[in-house]
Amino acid sequence: MDLAAIHGFVLGFVTVGSWAVVGGWALALRFTRYEETPTFWRAVSIAQMALALQWLIGLALIVIALLGRGALPGDGSAFDVTFHLLYGMGFPLLVLVVAHKLARGGTHNPHTVFAVAGLVNFGLTARAWMVGVGG
Repeated sequence: MDLAAIHGFVLGFVTVGSWAVVGGWALALRFTRYEETPTFWRAVSIAQMALALQWLIGLALIVIALLGRGALPGDGSAFDVTFHLLYGMGFPLLVLVVAHKLARGGTHNPHTVFAVAGLVNFGLTARAWMVGVGG
């Protein structure tokens, strides 16, 4: 299996799916009012690591494509490449920075914050995946 297939399908599904799980799980924890949830926070860490691994592989694929040995995301247009990078890297990173700041600030329920962050990142990464595979 080549690097593009790992980025697009194997790790792509893991990343998108992990944010759906985090968002749904956090929402359930919010409504059940659990306080101590170390397993949930491990799941958040795994989702963040999957996203970081996606970034590293994606950047490597962009460099390979710019060297003429691979394909750019989507149809290869500047719009598709920019859209894919923003929705797959830029916006999810911004969401996570804000979520961590709000969750640690003490004024917001961390499960509520990560329910929103997980579901937003699910949508962002899913859309990045759709553009990346040419959908």
